[in-house]
Amino acid sequence: MTVIPAMDKIGRIRAFNRFYTTRIGLLDRVSFDGLGLTNARLLFEIGSRERTSARELAGVLGFDEGYMSRVIKKLERRGLITRTPSPRDARVNLLGLTEDGRTTFARLVRTASEAVGEMIATLPDATVDQVLEAMNTIEGVLSWPPEAEVRIREIETGDIGWIIKRHGELYAASEGFDMSFEALVAGILSGFVANREEPAEKGWIAESEGLRLGSVFVVREDDTTARLRLMLVEPFARGKGIGQMLVDTAIRHARAQGFETMVLWTQQGLESACRLYERNGFRLVVSKPARAFGRDAVDQSWELRL
Repeated sequence: MTVIPAMDKIGRIRAFNRFYTTRIGLLDRVSFDGLGLTNARLLFEIGSRERTSARELAGVLGFDEGYMSRVIKKLERRGLITRTPSPRDARVNLLGLTEDGRTTFARLVRTASEAVGEMIATLPDATVDQVLEAMNTIEGVLSWPPEAEVRIREIETGDIGWIIKRHGELYAASEGFDMSFEALVAGILSGFVANREEPAEKGWIAESEGLRLGSVFVVREDDTTARLRLMLVEPFARGKGIGQMLVDTAIRHARAQGFETMVLWTQQGLESACRLYERNGFRLVVSKPARAFGRDAVDQSWELRL
């Protein structure tokens, strides 16, 4: 993976922002219905919610409350929104759409949808899915932690390639591993898919609203021993208990399948992972120098009595 200097990363993000603003913003301008960008954004947010307050919308849109109040008054004067005292707190006004407001909202949504539809009309479905996945990643990472809960699910089509890619990229960036590590992961997963012994051997993904956050696998070492493999948590999602969720899932599964012992291999220096294993009852049984993935290392074997 090419290492991009910090300032170049900032420049690339700014360039993407300009591209996105130009590409999508031009589409939006044809769907403002004479409202202007700010008024249209506010009307859309009100129309997309049951009942909401000015304070809540100010937080969503990043407006200060004074500016929000002025925009609300403009929409009121146009007869598009209403303000109703909250039944819970009469000091708080809840915003809703009038009949004209609902008509305008529907027209905005329809026009914007048609414009986006035209933009992607010539793209194959698989390419549109690729764009949506990239958008989901951007939204998920930049809005972390998510409001939606993290769930652990079994692996599906598309997960294997992601696991190989992220292991290769993340360990190259953080540990200096060369391409042979990515090849090792690919070999492990190829063997898993081709020769999996079900139900004993399984793999799982941690995700939130379609955004992959991590992985873990359990494979059969022998009749009484399970091996934990390919444990990974995305850097931005660490420290939130996701690694623990994955390890819990793997241990529960191994116990349910009647294994007596669980083993794993890692390397010295991966401190957060080793602390996680230790907290879950694993003990270090072997530690020896090695040359692996283009660097000197210390291989470690850990074991847990189930």
